Amino acid sequence: MMISLIREENYAQTMREVVEPRLAALREEIDMPLDGGGALHAELYEQEGAKRAVVILHGYTESGEKFREMTWYFLQQGFNVFVPDHRGHGRSVRQMEETWLTHVDHFDDYVHDLEQLMDRVVLPRAGEKTLCLYAHSMGGAAGAMALIRHPEWFARAVLTAPMIAPSAAPLPGFIGKALADVMCALGKQNDRAFIGKPFDPANETFEASYATSRARFDYYEQKRIANKHLQNCAPTYGWVKEAIGVTKVLLDPENDKRIATPVLLCQAGRDTIVCLPEQRQFVEQVSGAQLRVFETAKHEIYCSDDEVMRGYLDVVLGFLTEA
Repeated sequence: MMISLIREENYAQTMREVVEPRLAALREEIDMPLDGGGALHAELYEQEGAKRAVVILHGYTESGEKFREMTWYFLQQGFNVFVPDHRGHGRSVRQMEETWLTHVDHFDDYVHDLEQLMDRVVLPRAGEKTLCLYAHSMGGAAGAMALIRHPEWFARAVLTAPMIAPSAAPLPGFIGKALADVMCALGKQNDRAFIGKPFDPANETFEASYATSRARFDYYEQKRIANKHLQNCAPTYGWVKEAIGVTKVLLDPENDKRIATPVLLCQAGRDTIVCLPEQRQFVEQVSGAQLRVFETAKHEIYCSDDEVMRGYLDVVLGFLTEA
């Protein structure tokens, strides 16, 4: 597939001088009121002649803004793009005063928010266009739950490093679950979990990141430093408990049988954030699902070096444009 890759050697300049201005000219930003209060922020990109549309769901501690490079590629391939910030992230509704702290009362809240966005914005605007899903990590978990509940929504779906099961490293999984359960039972669900710390640029190093492209990491990190709404970096005990609970839902064979959407799961070979065996089990339980492994990639496959990115884009865009 022909795609104009934004190369690492002049990445920041290309993003600032070419990509960001063109996206800004096309972008519509909305704050959609939610039934339970607050609003869901989303970026919408619609262009003349588009025959397809895609919903992008970002991961834990991320934002829709982090996916502007991917948005650029989707637009090049003739997609309209809808990119919400999940609650507790970016410019969407937050329960925590500290913008670096990530919380959700129930993981289902992410799915309920998506349902409202789909009903009120995406489906009416997409119309007869072929609608696809591209969802990363935590967004991949929410997206997979949506595929179970709404098999009619998407023609195809890419789950990239999805959080079928979060890693509890350095603790064994059962200890992490027990600790989160106990702290929530004690009424500490809104407290920062011991595994997290407040945002500090000194702790945000490329070497410790989940990217393999320094250029891509540096570009978004500068945005995070400049904008407190992009500084999510730590979970509450409530978020941890809810994230661990997702696995039971997503690995239930009866739930997985309900997924009728063709699914491609992109797995990062060097992923330490989510559990790889559970991703493979999910693929085995979903009829017709495909697995593609990017052996040298870390968790953020979309922030890989140019060599991996070329193959990744070919796979992702090739799969979605077959719909």
